[in-house]
Amino acid sequence: MPNRTVHLAVATPVGVGYAAYRSLNQSGLSLLVESTGGAIGGALGGILPDIIDPPFSSWHRSRAHGLAPVSGAAAVWASQLDSWQTALRQQAESHHLSGTHSDNWLLAVGHSAAELLFRLLAGFVAGFGAGYLSHVILDFGTPRCIPLIA
Repeated sequence: MPNRTVHLAVATPVGVGYAAYRSLNQSGLSLLVESTGGAIGGALGGILPDIIDPPFSSWHRSRAHGLAPVSGAAAVWASQLDSWQTALRQQAESHHLSGTHSDNWLLAVGHSAAELLFRLLAGFVAGFGAGYLSHVILDFGTPRCIPLIA
């Protein structure tokens, strides 16, 4: 049965890869920041099912591992991901422009920090879902598999 180390070792690069793929049309720094967000999101998504349903036994799989609830959540994630990332990137761009046109250096720094945060979140939402799905796929391949309905 995959443990936390295995889930992290798989989910983190899956999150990075998917976030990088989703941000290929972004500039170099934006792609790097979104990929970093994907790593964080992938790692968290890769361990969250076992945080929700702690692995005290091989029968631990419940709500967070059920095929029906995970499929439903994955469908929502996949259908909304474009709009979430677009909104986050628009916020980032708005802060970039505000920071560029600010005469106050402190406000400019604040806008730069906000821009980085929104770009990080754009990668996070992509990486999180990919990492979560990698966890469920890994668990699907175990002898106990995953339940259809939790």
